[in-house]
Amino acid sequence: MNTRILISVLAGATAVMVIALAPATLLTSRLAGAAALRVTEAEGSVWRGRVGLAIAQGRRLGDFRVGLSPLALLTGQVRLKATDKAAGRAFVLRWGRDRGVEGLTGPLSLELEGLSGRIEAKDVVALFRDGRCRRAGGHIRFRAAQDSLLGGATLAGTPACVGGDWVTRLAPTGGAGAAITLRADGAGRLQAETAVATADPLLVQAALDKGFVKDAAGVRRVVSTRLSAEKAVKRP
Repeated sequence: MNTRILISVLAGATAVMVIALAPATLLTSRLAGAAALRVTEAEGSVWRGRVGLAIAQGRRLGDFRVGLSPLALLTGQVRLKATDKAAGRAFVLRWGRDRGVEGLTGPLSLELEGLSGRIEAKDVVALFRDGRCRRAGGHIRFRAAQDSLLGGATLAGTPACVGGDWVTRLAPTGGAGAAITLRADGAGRLQAETAVATADPLLVQAALDKGFVKDAAGVRRVVSTRLSAEKAVKRP
């Protein structure tokens, strides 16, 4: 065999082995670039591995089985499927021309200043292209914490692309006079606006004590944060 051919074959075989055995720890820098997630531990390969995931603010999400899609890589896209069977969570992270998450299903905790509770997501999609929302979908149910102004109310809504942003308006399932609007943009900023329609002076005062402001219908509060370790910012 020609020496050049032999070198080419050996180089190709080495490249295949490196790709096939690529460790899951390579996902650490990639997920860090996504800003919203970070890897706490990893084992196995990027094709079939296990990682511990936490949001950027440090709250642990759980242990996920992960795997890259070889077919997506052939088209210049990165699709990483993550599944946590114990908690009933699953999602697909995407990088490339379209970036974001799709197929997000399962329970999640929402912890923003003045707004906390439990989210139940079903097939939620949030994909951005060139910084603008390209595709949104799925269904979100949110149950507010009992000690919040919403007093354990359950709200639900369907995400949509509005003005280049990913937007979900969560309306009460029981007809209460409250609503939450979640808005995310391609730069990783998340805004949550809580509005409560009420004329009850005691409820209004309780809301003002929590940082809400009055408006024509009752009270409202807007909290903004980045999907990173930065601190949330309140706005009236």
